[in-house]
Amino acid sequence: MNPEELRRSEYANNRGKLLLIFLVIVAITAGIIWLGFHPPRDKDPRVAWFFVVPGAAFFGILALLLLPKLFSVEPGLVMSTAGIRLPNFPGQILPWSAIQSFGRVQTKYADNIILHLDATAARTLIRRGLASRLPEWFVGSRAKVGIALKLLRGNSDRIFDEFVELLSEAYEAERQTMQEVGSTAPDDEDEALEPALNSGGYPVFTYVLLAVLIAVYVGELAFGLEPPVAGTPTNWTLFVLGGTFRQSIVEQGQWWRLFTAPFMHGGILHLAFNCVSLWLAGGLFERLIGWRWFAAIFFASALGGSVASVWINAPNTIGVGASGGIVGLFAAVIAASFRFRSGPIADTLRIGAAQILIPSLLPFLSAARGGENIDYAGHFGGALTGAALSSLLLAFWPRERPTPCFGAAATAFSTLFVMIAAASLWPISNTRQFIVNDPMANYFAGKYLQAATGFALRTTENPPTAPYYHLWRFMAQRRGNDTKAIADLKIAASKTDQGTWPYPVFSLFLGELKPDELMAKAADSNQRCEATFYNGEWYLLSGNTQEARQRFEAALSSCPTTYMEYDGAKGELNSLGVQ
Repeated sequence: MNPEELRRSEYANNRGKLLLIFLVIVAITAGIIWLGFHPPRDKDPRVAWFFVVPGAAFFGILALLLLPKLFSVEPGLVMSTAGIRLPNFPGQILPWSAIQSFGRVQTKYADNIILHLDATAARTLIRRGLASRLPEWFVGSRAKVGIALKLLRGNSDRIFDEFVELLSEAYEAERQTMQEVGSTAPDDEDEALEPALNSGGYPVFTYVLLAVLIAVYVGELAFGLEPPVAGTPTNWTLFVLGGTFRQSIVEQGQWWRLFTAPFMHGGILHLAFNCVSLWLAGGLFERLIGWRWFAAIFFASALGGSVASVWINAPNTIGVGASGGIVGLFAAVIAASFRFRSGPIADTLRIGAAQILIPSLLPFLSAARGGENIDYAGHFGGALTGAALSSLLLAFWPRERPTPCFGAAATAFSTLFVMIAAASLWPISNTRQFIVNDPMANYFAGKYLQAATGFALRTTENPPTAPYYHLWRFMAQRRGNDTKAIADLKIAASKTDQGTWPYPVFSLFLGELKPDELMAKAADSNQRCEATFYNGEWYLLSGNTQEARQRFEAALSSCPTTYMEYDGAKGELNSLGVQ
């Protein structure tokens, strides 16, 4: 035995843990492939395979990379006086002098030593098997490697202490040698054993964003158009205050909803889960890449999630939530981990991110329905955006920089996103105020008491149209089960000229005329379109929805678009589910 290796320790791989990880990855790969061959009937199979192919390839490669470790007969880690043999580079001894700095990162599920190596020494490390054929951005840099202590057999603290002791001895021996030959150590030599990963400070942006999300949710409850149910805003409130809705975005040009929806949440549990996930993501990732790019990745992923939600989900889906941005952060963590090969990114963050990311993505093909709370389509859009942006970021991240380049561009994008969202408060406020004051909007929102009150106020504003507002007030009262509906209608009828239109409509609702008799009293095409609409309301109040629908369809095709009856027919057909 070489005298330099008199002190030598070997640690075998923990095959049980490696096998468990391998089986989990294989199961995920099989599940993704199964989804490709069995997509939901309402989804385009081509869209499914667009996501299945890269997902299955990614997890399949991870499984193949684990196989050599799983079946290897060589020790997972060897440490001796001469140097260290790393798990990912078996058969190669790395001198202690090649280690410029190191750090240890511990979490509940991972315990890792991170080594920053001298560039010249790093180039001597040779990969084997599949890893040698993959690009460095995928398998990680040779200049930053890691030792996953929990994947080795032995006590993690004891292994780490031995590592520090051997490295310190080697460092001290080198220092003494340099003193003997009359050389001095570099000024920063005393810092050689400092941790390479700067995890100090606080994730300020994460805390600010958490405060904003909570404040916005409080605003949803305070300014909602309907009382919240058990602390949960109604769908109508979410729509008016800025949730995504395909028709509003595509047909009405309300694209600003793509920027406001990520700040909103559909319930207290929805908010709580997203806040916890954001706190986990920001706890280390923000400090790793800096708040500028952390914010940019979040906002870009949130935008990607909003677009995917609108594109993939059913047209009647109202989308809200920061999930797209948060899932994008975890996808970015996994993408960025390949820069560091192992350690806090490759192990701690990669495993932690996968635990949240995978459940958020696997059911994405089912997307979200009208009453569901989980928007898997938005999750997948956010994940794709986050992973793509992080991969692009890595390509322009110099090895010598602690944080990525182009921080000013990242700040500009985040500022633009926030400015658009803030500016959207103007149309949101106007829409909310209009709806609060518009009895017709309240009527079709199911807020019949407010609608009846609003129609009563409108009767005093324009006397010529007062009879029509009296009729709408009656319909709102009937829908709201107001026992005074008939009495109020009789009072309104007594104030209306019986020889003019629309007095016959009063007679219809008071039971003095039948629908056919009302049509006979209509003198021209405009009155006939109105009579058709109110006949539809009469049938609807009587419970005959089929007859009512026919009358509303006829009124929609015959009434001028400026008439209340045209808007009424359109609204009733929408309520009946007729496109």
